[in-house]
Amino acid sequence: MTRRYLFFLLLLLAGGMLHAQQLGHYSLYWLDPVQFNPAYAGLDNSLSITGTYRAQWTGLEGQPSSQRVSAHLPVYFLSSGFGVEAERDELGARSLNRFGATWSYQLVTSTSVWSVGVSGRYYQMSLNGAALRTPDGEYPEPNFIEHNDALLPNGNEGAGTLTFAAGIYYQSERLEGGISARNVTESVIAFPGLDYRLGRQYHAYLRARFDFLRAWELSPLVGAMSDGVQHQVTTGLIAQYDENIFGGLAYRGYNNNSTDAILVMAGLNLSDKLSVAYAYDLTLSDLRTVQDGSHELTLKYNLRQRIGAGVPPPIIFNPRTKQ
Repeated sequence: MTRRYLFFLLLLLAGGMLHAQQLGHYSLYWLDPVQFNPAYAGLDNSLSITGTYRAQWTGLEGQPSSQRVSAHLPVYFLSSGFGVEAERDELGARSLNRFGATWSYQLVTSTSVWSVGVSGRYYQMSLNGAALRTPDGEYPEPNFIEHNDALLPNGNEGAGTLTFAAGIYYQSERLEGGISARNVTESVIAFPGLDYRLGRQYHAYLRARFDFLRAWELSPLVGAMSDGVQHQVTTGLIAQYDENIFGGLAYRGYNNNSTDAILVMAGLNLSDKLSVAYAYDLTLSDLRTVQDGSHELTLKYNLRQRIGAGVPPPIIFNPRTKQ
């Protein structure tokens, strides 16, 4: 199964110039919007560190898996936010590493914050040719690899490139959201005989908050992603009790004729600074017959202390820092 899957991946790559979704895919994206919108940097109002591990389509050999960590904080005397991030995404014989830095500028009004941000990211991709097999290849011994294909490496090949992202974000007491674009420059990772293009992606996100009864808060949310050809929308509802524990459901689909998954989410505060969240994706597409769903775990730390001098935003709140 592994070899067949990896060879299928090879067929996807061997088109000369690849235009595809190459970025990690997360269900708990709303806990850390800075991952897709650099304008969010600093809007957690203190030092905020988030780490996520995702195992997608468990039970399918060569399955995607992703790990990422981000850290960002406000610098009030500059009316700015700064952040750094690192991510590793693996799919069969391909691994993609990303390292980046983010800056945002914030305009504070009496009731809200507007923020614009940019980020630069370095992508490094490697292809493990020893994990691939071709119909015409020669593999008489475990350590002897000869694919007999000029496009494929027999060992490890790696290359990298720099790309940029930009976004705008709005935050008030009951509503927040933004729009952004990643891989704005559509940079190319050049391998011998193969150019791997990092296609531009557009993101939109909106979340509202409503008080319900005495101790509950309800948060409907919607997130959309598009490369200009294919579109994916996620809609959901999060219910939080006593600013401590939360649970929610979301639906993720591609279009009217294709559905992806139902997302089941839950989380709680481990302390006043540390929270944990878990998501399970119940697959609805045809892939449900060959895998057991996807698992995602997120840890979030917020220092909850003022950093540096200057005038902080007038609204010191955030649903993520409660969880």
